[in-house]
Amino acid sequence: MWNVHIQKFQKCMCLLICMGLCACHTPQTDEDTQDNIPNVVSPVKVTPVRAGAIADEITLNAVATYLKKNNLKANVNGYLIGVQAALGLPVKAGQPLFIIQTKEARAVDALADSLPPHLLPYRKNVVIRASQNGFVSQLFHQTGDYVTDGEPLCEISDQNSFAFLLQVPFEWVDKIHTGQTCTLILPDSSHIQARIAYQMPLVDPAAQTQQYVLHLASPKWLPENLIARAILTIRTFPHAQLVPKSAILTNEEQNHFWVMRVVNDSLAVKTPVQLGIVNDTTVQILSPSFQTSDRVVTEGNYGLPDTAHIRIIP
Repeated sequence: MWNVHIQKFQKCMCLLICMGLCACHTPQTDEDTQDNIPNVVSPVKVTPVRAGAIADEITLNAVATYLKKNNLKANVNGYLIGVQAALGLPVKAGQPLFIIQTKEARAVDALADSLPPHLLPYRKNVVIRASQNGFVSQLFHQTGDYVTDGEPLCEISDQNSFAFLLQVPFEWVDKIHTGQTCTLILPDSSHIQARIAYQMPLVDPAAQTQQYVLHLASPKWLPENLIARAILTIRTFPHAQLVPKSAILTNEEQNHFWVMRVVNDSLAVKTPVQLGIVNDTTVQILSPSFQTSDRVVTEGNYGLPDTAHIRIIP
């Protein structure tokens, strides 16, 4: 009986000792846990915010064409017995292109040996010559065809009327003006300077684009219907705050933008910015105003929290 009481007493003492030990233990707080976690240092590349010029540009399509095209016409009824014109052939003013034999000349020619001398002049054929310099853009008849007076024989495009037709969406018409210069980029990546000569008073009914005539700064032979990209400068900011496009971060809705500004070579601070002109490689910062010594993170900035620890790498 006595032994039973002693065992109960020992169990109670053990229980009290365990409870005392648990009460004496101080729980670890979240702050202690965070203190024990080392700071994550992200390797990044940085670049200074620079001042420079940036232009607001638009790119439109322009199509090569010849504005003046004249039809070379027959001036008598007769048969084509000679055709020197060929599609695409360059021609000069006065160059013979067609020879027409009239019905009368053909009849006289058949009876030439028995005709009196005063009828022999009727044997002469009619030569049709090019009316201007250019090239044959359309050919309507071949040797042996019978043509009537005034019927078109071929179309000659005036080489001096070469131009590009710029297709401008009507909502952008107020940004384009006569005399404005632009750069044409051809399919072979070559560049040509051009100038807006005048606006044409018509709008494409399907695309709702208005046409402007572009004259080349220096004469150049190009095929008709060639499509070029025309780059026009709308406005220029000579003293803008510029950063690389890779320095700009945004949210999923792309309505808030920021950069990670470097502080003391070891911290990157989230700095909201307002954007201006954006091109393929560079972005204009309208606000805030940065110092010339300020730098922003360009690589390794994605996912960085505000006030992130960084290590600048070359």
